[in-house]
Amino acid sequence: MHKLIERIKYSEFFHLFNFHEEQAVGRTSMLLSAVLTASINFLTTGVFYTSFLIVNGINLVNIGIISFIPLIANCFSIFSPLILERFEKRKQILAISRILYYAINILGITLLPVFVTDSHTKSICFAAIVFLANLVNALFSGGYAIWHLNFIPDTVRAHYFSSQQVISTTISSVVLLLSSFIADALKDTPNQTLILYILRFVAFAIALADVLVLLLPTEYPYLKKVKSISIKNVFILPFSNKKFLLTMLVMAMWSFSSNLTSSSLNYYLLKDCGVSYSFINIINAGYAVFLIVFSSFWRHMMGKWMWMKTFAITAMLHMPTTLLFSFTNASNFIWILLIVRLTQHFLGVGINLAYANMPYINMPCEDRTNYIVFFTLITNLSAFCGMMLSTYFIAKTESVSFVFIVFPFTSVQVLMVLQAIGQLLTGFYVIKNLKKLSPE
Repeated sequence: MHKLIERIKYSEFFHLFNFHEEQAVGRTSMLLSAVLTASINFLTTGVFYTSFLIVNGINLVNIGIISFIPLIANCFSIFSPLILERFEKRKQILAISRILYYAINILGITLLPVFVTDSHTKSICFAAIVFLANLVNALFSGGYAIWHLNFIPDTVRAHYFSSQQVISTTISSVVLLLSSFIADALKDTPNQTLILYILRFVAFAIALADVLVLLLPTEYPYLKKVKSISIKNVFILPFSNKKFLLTMLVMAMWSFSSNLTSSSLNYYLLKDCGVSYSFINIINAGYAVFLIVFSSFWRHMMGKWMWMKTFAITAMLHMPTTLLFSFTNASNFIWILLIVRLTQHFLGVGINLAYANMPYINMPCEDRTNYIVFFTLITNLSAFCGMMLSTYFIAKTESVSFVFIVFPFTSVQVLMVLQAIGQLLTGFYVIKNLKKLSPE
């Protein structure tokens, strides 16, 4: 027993996460927050969020509109430096803003249908609440990324991201599965709506714990090279750094293609294909197993290929899986989802590990608030364009369907084909410009 304790004490994991060393306390806090945030997201987004909107009378087009509202709000992060750069210490203001975001985004959306019954008015109010919550988040959340970057220097970053993804996904997947089984048991019963409301209240309780956890780490001074506080710096500084700018172009391409189906895919699986909560979420939760089994493999490949090449190869390998996914319908969803999603889980361990470092890989040490805001702006604008295009496409072709070979095709499936093309092009662009994108 003593030897086991000694092995744990001197293990790499205990070196990364403990409450004895200042930087390790910061990483431990980040890890706990990642677990809590993943649990909150599972309970308030994805299939549960789509179902919550459906039971409240929101149609596919309006779901698409509500889904890209956060992307519009996130563009206001451009004003974040004007607020955050005025604070030498930001811990308290970040905690207050996070509580406000959770209260509006979770409680506001949950309680709205109690007071508003008309479907059209409800859609407008949902959009307004989502915009307000994400506006608060856009103005302040970047402060956490800049603060926490101090705790993950280059020497531990790959192991930190790998460990964080394994643990947070595993624990939050258990939460997802339990809630899925309950939701499926009550599906199409008078209690279906009630369980969706209960899950959102549970998520808010978890959110309060998340705010408390993020108050634990030490806050360090924020390095500055530019003395003046100006919105212009958000654009001037990134455009003076070619490698960072090219990295943002890669992230914009990936964000655009990824969001072509983000607002419609769950709706299509639930409504058109008749897939159950449990089936979707059991497959999603299976990602935790792939993280545990294949993280060391992908860390090895990362050491061989480095960050950019790993991202490029896994991005291109996603293309055939997404193409196969587009043939999903009510008669074949079981075998297609199993093949596609499990293959994507394997590739996802690699691409998510690489993607986690993409904002920082070519980011200078100074004036990071401006670079983080630029990254947020670029990824959200490109996601907005992808989601806006897909929503417009669905609105114009919602009633249109055709047969390709022997497979019926709808607008959502066509968007999946376009997404597959985007994944291939993004990976190809990185491979072609690998030298320009790789850090010195």
